[in-house]
Amino acid sequence: MSKLKQFLTWKTVIGLILILLFLAAIAAGYYYYNSYNKLLKNPDIITKQEVDWLKEKAGKLMQLPTDEDPSIATVLDKTKLKDQAFFANAENGDKILIYTKAKKAILYRPSINKIIEIMPIVIDNQQNAGATTQNIRVALYNGTTTPGLTDSAETKIKDKIANIEITNKDNAKKNDYKKTIVVDIGGDKTEQAKAIAEAIGGEIGNLPDGELKPDADILVIVTK
Repeated sequence: MSKLKQFLTWKTVIGLILILLFLAAIAAGYYYYNSYNKLLKNPDIITKQEVDWLKEKAGKLMQLPTDEDPSIATVLDKTKLKDQAFFANAENGDKILIYTKAKKAILYRPSINKIIEIMPIVIDNQQNAGATTQNIRVALYNGTTTPGLTDSAETKIKDKIANIEITNKDNAKKNDYKKTIVVDIGGDKTEQAKAIAEAIGGEIGNLPDGELKPDADILVIVTK
């Protein structure tokens, strides 16, 4: 009889342990489910986690700026970016780390843990810090009789600056310009104009008399 009671006692204990383990599993499952739902409802948490993860991975491959967190973008369709030098070797799924203060863009491929490209960027100060960057619209005029100068100018600019959109390539009204002139059309892109002038070996100037004002942020009259 005592053996039967002992058996029943152990059976009861084991049953209680199993019940407790079952309840613990339910509680843990609810906790992770609840946490996952919070992540879905709060994209900022997901973004912060992704930023931290990318900083950790890319930071092991190169020295990253330490005084700011980057904004993150993902390459979704590389075919739409193929005309930009920064994305020449990009693949869908690549991540772009954009550092506003450091004025630097980093193309990182998580699938192979490799830095693909690094390039300086020009920042549109009219945008808030959350937006970080916007394409700078640039028009190119050939200020000489030498053909092909606007094409070579486009290559030089895009090779050195990431977020450039060429809106127009045409001949200037005059063909005897001696120096390459970079014109800040609206007067609010001083920093960007300077970056382009440095990239192409030009100088900042005003729109010359007789030249048409392009629908662009910056005009470059090319002479070399």
